[in-house]
Amino acid sequence: MSKLQELIQKLCPNGVEYKKLGDLGAFENIGVDKKTIEGQTLVKLLNYVDVYKKIYIDNNIPQMIVSASTKKIHDCSCEKGDIFITPTSETRDDIGHAAVITETLVNTVYSYHIMRLRLFEYNMTTSFFIRYLFETDIVQKQICKLAKGLTRFGLSKYDFAKIEIPIPPLEVQEEIVKILDRFAEYAAELQAELQARQEQYEYYRDKLLSFNNIDGGGTQA
Repeated sequence: MSKLQELIQKLCPNGVEYKKLGDLGAFENIGVDKKTIEGQTLVKLLNYVDVYKKIYIDNNIPQMIVSASTKKIHDCSCEKGDIFITPTSETRDDIGHAAVITETLVNTVYSYHIMRLRLFEYNMTTSFFIRYLFETDIVQKQICKLAKGLTRFGLSKYDFAKIEIPIPPLEVQEEIVKILDRFAEYAAELQAELQARQEQYEYYRDKLLSFNNIDGGGTQA
């Protein structure tokens, strides 16, 4: 029996409690536009692509520079443990990519194109756990059902708050996150290896098929 199975058997033998996301934290999408306005403070912007492509986000990720008012900088902060979600997409089944802030982002605000979920009770393990849940059928089926739109689909913060997720005891969450982090690391390593092999293949393909470059040049018919 695995450690996870032992924890489940010990801590939640009768099943897991489900809670609405709105009962766990507050959703906000009052973010900042991609503009620079004279008289405002220059800040970095956490944007849609950052969240779409990453699992965890630190101070090295946001690169875009915009401006924001003092109020926006306060209201649109990106603090450790915050979960950011892509709330819209051209297809229903591509909504809900999520990433967790692993350290408070200095002088950084978030784009109005993404949604912030800040837990009422700060807990990094739960933030990581919820982030992984956004990839599952449990959440994606609810997103597809709640999504509205014609050419681009999306959920409001009130719709996101309705989504129900399983919340096992913290020890179970921690073990699940640890396992999934390990597999995510393996997947990233495999992706990097695949990319390197692809580049190697393209290099030798072009070199081997460029006959005029072999031994200083070849003859042409």
